[in-house]
Amino acid sequence: MAKFLGHSLGKMIILNLSRGDLLLETIEEELENIKIKDAIITSAIGSLQKVVLHRVRGFSSQPEDEWITLEKPMELASLQGIVIDGQPHFHMVVSDTEQTYTGHLEHGTTVLYLAEITLMEIIGLDLKRVKDANNIAVLKGK
Repeated sequence: MAKFLGHSLGKMIILNLSRGDLLLETIEEELENIKIKDAIITSAIGSLQKVVLHRVRGFSSQPEDEWITLEKPMELASLQGIVIDGQPHFHMVVSDTEQTYTGHLEHGTTVLYLAEITLMEIIGLDLKRVKDANNIAVLKGK
C-alpha cells in the first residue's frame, strides 16, 4: 500500500456538457485550460448516446481487458475517480432500460442530452502514474 497526502482543496469546476460533447475529452481539455493537475471527481450525472469503456476479464498478474462500445440511450449513474498529473482515471456506472454496465471510462463516450460533472482540485500532491512490472499504472511520488 502507498499513501499520499494533499494539504488543501483548490478550485472547483462544474462542467455542463451538451448533446454530442465527448465526456472524457471535454474533461481533459477543461482541466488543461484551467491548469488543474490533481483533482477528485465529486459528482457526475447525465445521459449518454455512446459509451466506450473497458473492464477486467481475468485473474492473471497482468491486466486482461474487455473493451465495450454501446450505442444506445444510457443513463450515467456514477463517475468516480481521480486526476493525477493532469490525467483522469475514472470508472463509471451506466445503464439502459435492461442492464447495468461498469468499467473504465474511455475516449469516444458521447453525451445524449446533458451531463453535469463536478471536480475539486487537490493542492499539495506531486504524483505521477508509472507502469509497474505487471503493466499496472500505479501512483508514485515525483
